[in-house]
Amino acid sequence: MSQQTGRQSRFAWILGVGLAAVLAFAPRPASAQDAFGGPLRIRDMTPFNLLRLEMLPAQVDTRPAGSWGFDADLSWANTFIMSGNVRDYLAGHHPRRSPLTQEDVDAIFRMGQDAYYVDGEFGLLDLTADYVFAPRSSIYLTAPLYDFTGGFLDSSIEAFHRAFSLDQQGRDLVARDRFQSVVAIGGLHAAYLEAPARGGLGDPVLGLRHSFSLGPRWGLVLDGAVKHAIRGETSFLSTGTDDFGVQAALQGTFARQVVYLSTSFVRTDGRVLGVRLGSRVVPTLTAAYEHTLTRHTAAIAQLYVSQSAIRDTNLSEIDANKLELSAGLRHRRGSLEYGLAVTENIGHFENTPDIAISASLAWHPPHPSR
Repeated sequence: MSQQTGRQSRFAWILGVGLAAVLAFAPRPASAQDAFGGPLRIRDMTPFNLLRLEMLPAQVDTRPAGSWGFDADLSWANTFIMSGNVRDYLAGHHPRRSPLTQEDVDAIFRMGQDAYYVDGEFGLLDLTADYVFAPRSSIYLTAPLYDFTGGFLDSSIEAFHRAFSLDQQGRDLVARDRFQSVVAIGGLHAAYLEAPARGGLGDPVLGLRHSFSLGPRWGLVLDGAVKHAIRGETSFLSTGTDDFGVQAALQGTFARQVVYLSTSFVRTDGRVLGVRLGSRVVPTLTAAYEHTLTRHTAAIAQLYVSQSAIRDTNLSEIDANKLELSAGLRHRRGSLEYGLAVTENIGHFENTPDIAISASLAWHPPHPSR
């Protein structure tokens, strides 16, 4: 078995066993409670955005002081993005699909233009612990674990495109299931013909959150966080600089529905894929709608809109705003919540992943309001 196949099997095994264990052994709810679990705790998996601080949407927290909570959020994204000039080059120099070579990299760099090509699959496991230290006030710590590989979803995505007569967006010009990237932006060059790192620990995030009641149906959450660079700049693991963010989230609760609206601002810096981000503030808007299907199961639809972290370029493909739509299901059994979600880009296809799959597992004691 190849290393790549082994890693794919390990990923599927961990996901499958983890969810099966929750289904088999989680206790049944002992008292009446609804299935509302808040907006999806998933982030943008775009390679140029992956290492910066992301303020995940929050919900009103009514747990008593002294309560703990734990979340494990796993996302797996298939990314195939490139600038138009790289696509033109591949169309003229790859008559049959094959992996990029060093000669291709050199030719792209000789264009003397901003250009990029990123092909691979990116895995992220966010492990979060939070503690309610005062009524409606909590502190949380998140440790991100990354994994990078050529992946296994390319053939499925191409088959989906063919079934619905969609453009392959250049996928048919290169080899499947390979991790390759070529970036030339702002005079800086970076080339990776395979993943520069198998994965590892990213920069931890420390945050503080407080909830306010605005009446029987509405609540407000204010959130502040810092991503601390525990090491210098490291390819695919750290931008090498600290990020700071603030967020305000509004929540409206009705009979069987909850709506969530949140806006955040993150000051980021450092480098990603060899590209200097520059010190800038990145705004993000998230809107989510949650609807109970049964007493303990809910469906969530979530829209994510954000500026690109890279702005100093003449490539309209990469500095366009990100538009992503997620849909998921969540089930609650006692203090345990688990769910699955799928994220698709819906606007600018050359700066966001084609598809991301997310699985979540959380332990949160029921709120008194439940």
